[in-house]
Amino acid sequence: MAKHGVRNGWMFAIAPTASTSLIAGSTAGIDPIFNKFFVEEKKNAVIPQTAPNLNQETMWFYKEAHRIDQHWSIKAAGARQRHIDQSQSFNLYITPELTAKEFLELYMVAWKHGLKTVYYVRNKSLEVEDCVSCSA
Repeated sequence: MAKHGVRNGWMFAIAPTASTSLIAGSTAGIDPIFNKFFVEEKKNAVIPQTAPNLNQETMWFYKEAHRIDQHWSIKAAGARQRHIDQSQSFNLYITPELTAKEFLELYMVAWKHGLKTVYYVRNKSLEVEDCVSCSA
């Protein structure tokens, strides 16, 4: 490698796969499930979704993304990153209770575990009424 370099064909990256997973009926790549039941909105279509193979026996094995300790998610992503040449589309799932200091700590922990990027930060926001001024 030092003499001739590496071909791009050998590089490895984990791409975002939310749309592809909808078609395949699976989860979106390395992300945990968003919810056991949810509605996906794509190009004026509303698609009801459930976790893959969800039934009475498997219901309790699923834990929603916002209920998972993000330190564990970062640790798992760090273990994967060692085997990925480029990067992975790693998402953080936070809640409104997270302070700015705790949020910064998650980024620092991700950096310390060797993550090259945090793709999205998905906040489980509080219900907010529509802004009358904004909707005009």
